[in-house]
Amino acid sequence: MTAEYQRAGQHATTLLDVVRRTPAARLRVPPADLGRHPLALLISGALVFDHHTHLRHDMAPALGRPAPPTDADCMRAVLTWMIAVLSNQVAQAPVAGLDARVALTLTGSGGGTWWFDEAGDLAPSDGTVAAHITAPALAFPDWGTQRSSWRDSEVTVTGDTELAARLLDTVNVI
Repeated sequence: MTAEYQRAGQHATTLLDVVRRTPAARLRVPPADLGRHPLALLISGALVFDHHTHLRHDMAPALGRPAPPTDADCMRAVLTWMIAVLSNQVAQAPVAGLDARVALTLTGSGGGTWWFDEAGDLAPSDGTVAAHITAPALAFPDWGTQRSSWRDSEVTVTGDTELAARLLDTVNVI
């Protein structure tokens, strides 16, 4: 099983290497109902997100083992995918009452700040926001996939807490 997993990972890495060097990297493809994403992001981000999330939040706990370590590059890939999917989800099914900008800051390794409104993810900005959500980046795959509640996690909200809660209650990256 481990050898098969390693071979599949090597094939995916080789495929990504080839795709990244061609115009196909920017080709937008629709995986299921997750919106349209560049092929390079789909190969790298989706795979890293899937493996990271299942290993850390499903398999390790089920086996009674500690979560495997992660690094900034892995977290950056996981978060890039999650934010892209979340942005599409918000744009495709607008959050009721999300009538102002909300900032999401994920702290720690691979983290960053993203801005959302009813259209989804916005370009970085220094503009005002109605609410600011802050949480550890490492915890986002857990509550961002609804394996746990954001309310039971280290999520801090400043500003319009009701607005932030409306957005947070809809976060379910698959």
